[in-house]
Amino acid sequence: MIAATTARARDRFAGLDANTWLVSHSMGAPPLAARDALVRYHEQWADGGPEGAWPVWLDEARAIADGIGAIIGAPAGSIALGPNVSVLQSALASSLDLHGAERNEIVYEALQFPSLAYVWTAWERAGAKTVRVPTDDGKTIPTERICAAIGPRTAVVVLSHAYYQSGVVIDVPTIVARAREVGALVVLDAYQTTGTYPYDVVALDLDVVVGGSHKWLCGGPGCAWIYVRPALADRFRPMVTGWFAHRDPFAFDAPPIDYATDQMRWATGTPTIPGYLVAKPGHAIIREIGVPAIREHNVRLTTRLTEGALERGWTVNTPHNASHRTGWVGIDVPGCETLLHELVRRRIYVDHRPGCGLRVSAHFYTTDDEIDHFLATMDELLR
Repeated sequence: MIAATTARARDRFAGLDANTWLVSHSMGAPPLAARDALVRYHEQWADGGPEGAWPVWLDEARAIADGIGAIIGAPAGSIALGPNVSVLQSALASSLDLHGAERNEIVYEALQFPSLAYVWTAWERAGAKTVRVPTDDGKTIPTERICAAIGPRTAVVVLSHAYYQSGVVIDVPTIVARAREVGALVVLDAYQTTGTYPYDVVALDLDVVVGGSHKWLCGGPGCAWIYVRPALADRFRPMVTGWFAHRDPFAFDAPPIDYATDQMRWATGTPTIPGYLVAKPGHAIIREIGVPAIREHNVRLTTRLTEGALERGWTVNTPHNASHRTGWVGIDVPGCETLLHELVRRRIYVDHRPGCGLRVSAHFYTTDDEIDHFLATMDELLR
């Protein structure tokens, strides 16, 4: 069934006929409907003017947020959009009173994506004390080590659902259970998994989840999102804010801000509407195919890729067992940074990360022939 879906889906994307797109872990292929969305945005801007366009755009932004929620099991109204995860994490950090607080520790992994680590360590100037959980091998961190770092002074545990250096998926339930024992807030960065690895925010009992659209969701940059557990929604009063976080932004009330009672309280200034609208078609395709089916297809192809690399004697820096990795495979060979340029020159799109090697992924539009083409081209380049 997924093979037929793959064939049909490829016709809905630009660039797949001319390129071998094995880089969806970094930037998903562009849906043709995304271009149509930008044209429609321009037409709405030109025809409706601000009075006509803004109500339409804001309603659509809420629908886009709920559409992301449908992918990850989040209730309607529990997701807000933002320009990027750094802004949303900063807004979250600004909601916490950490200065002089007994509970002021922020626990995060050494393998956390730098942007989130930058945000939380910056909050040391506002009273946070960051606790960085070390890694021994640059690829993994023992679950027990993360749990041991969580204690009575822990305010927030910031986790990466999968590590960008190694593709390793962490044991979320065990760490959440430990955080619950001490009353700490759990924040999961699911940028590396959303759209290719099934999970449910309610089933995992998560407090906050963040992610974006330009990877597996095929939505391009400019449409990040934050899920907040509904029972906690009124708890947060972000200082990183703006007029669109007001209950009625077009009332233009004087301060102090009267926060919106829905997900808009996480807004800041004027929203990046084009980024939101261009992301919508990719989200829709993910929902249509379904993440479980995408995962099944991905596991089959990344297993084919892993086995092909190991048979050739190449180093594979992602877990060989598919159940422990997200949707890409890390392959390290001598001179792989130079190889990257040769692959891109041949329109085989992958990327490179220090300590990992080439990162090569498969999405629902990836075919067996494309995996074989990558392996054969690598054989040619390495001869």
